[in-house]
Amino acid sequence: MVILHVSNSRTYSGMENVAINIIKAMPEEIRSVYLTPTGSVETKLLEQDIEYIGVEKVDEDAIKSAIEEVKPDIIHAYEYECSLMCTKVTDTIPIISHLYSAPKWIQKIGPKAVIYGGACKNFAKVIVPDQIVLDKCWFRDKMEGKTIILNTPFNAVKIFERGYLAGNEMSKEKLAKYRSDLLFVGYLTDNKNPYEFIRIVNEVKKLKPDISAVMVGGGDLGSESLELIGKLGLSENIRMVGLQHNPYVYMNQTKILVAPSKFEGFGMVAPEAMTFGKPVLVSAVGGFMVTVDDNCGKICGTDKKPVDREAFVSNIIELLDNSEIYRMKSEGARKRAKDLNNFEPYMEEILKIYEDAYESAK
Repeated sequence: MVILHVSNSRTYSGMENVAINIIKAMPEEIRSVYLTPTGSVETKLLEQDIEYIGVEKVDEDAIKSAIEEVKPDIIHAYEYECSLMCTKVTDTIPIISHLYSAPKWIQKIGPKAVIYGGACKNFAKVIVPDQIVLDKCWFRDKMEGKTIILNTPFNAVKIFERGYLAGNEMSKEKLAKYRSDLLFVGYLTDNKNPYEFIRIVNEVKKLKPDISAVMVGGGDLGSESLELIGKLGLSENIRMVGLQHNPYVYMNQTKILVAPSKFEGFGMVAPEAMTFGKPVLVSAVGGFMVTVDDNCGKICGTDKKPVDREAFVSNIIELLDNSEIYRMKSEGARKRAKDLNNFEPYMEEILKIYEDAYESAK
């Protein structure tokens, strides 16, 4: 069986992580090829030894060319636009539409929603990460009978090993460089809201002058973030360490993960940090609403105000000042990560989807 995975994202983030995990988990007899725009995601694909086709732009012509080259039995398309493009280039190859996020346009009638709804009949299966995404889809009636809720693959054991074992191999002096009170992990883009993290640290500093924070990640807003840190006089409080091959050492050595995102799909950074028993403070967006509760951290926002700076600051202060509350949230975080650990059953379900689509197409 040959699977062509199609994505139009050139960066490595949550959805690409899902695709790579799926490809790596498949048995040897399944050949997987990843079609992607050229960009930073290629570094991860090469690192993971994944067969891929890099193009300047993933469009209908690129998909047609990849189909001719790979001759796939199944197409696994990620997100809405890729799914639609695939329906336009083939009506004989089963297409799996894998949705990871819930952009605002899917929630009401409009050109994109109508077009995707009409295309649903052409999909062998539609995968959504949770009931929240499904409920928000204006066209969910068109998905009836084709939809499966699969959450997101999360391998807590592997993540813990990468963060814990790597730290154990370091000297105390070297490990100290990874420590922080507050941690931000994510691409420095508007959706991840790095400016807000910096401003949260600035507010916390007024009560705790020695607060230490680390920002892990690279992106378009890197220089602007560094400029804001300097402008607010936080150069002694916030370290920017750029992209990291193993961000889990930083997670294992922090006290609190802070994620004030404006938009998230699943929000993998939260359960990753919880694997190490770290309380997580997150905004009221995306998958955070499903994975985070008061037992393992706090959702610092509401539907009307998804990012509530005052809530972030007050919860940070409480966790740093009250060791008993911190201990309870830390224990809750470990338990929540264990509950979310679903890697093996997830991959078994994906394999079953492939097998069913392959048999139906015969």
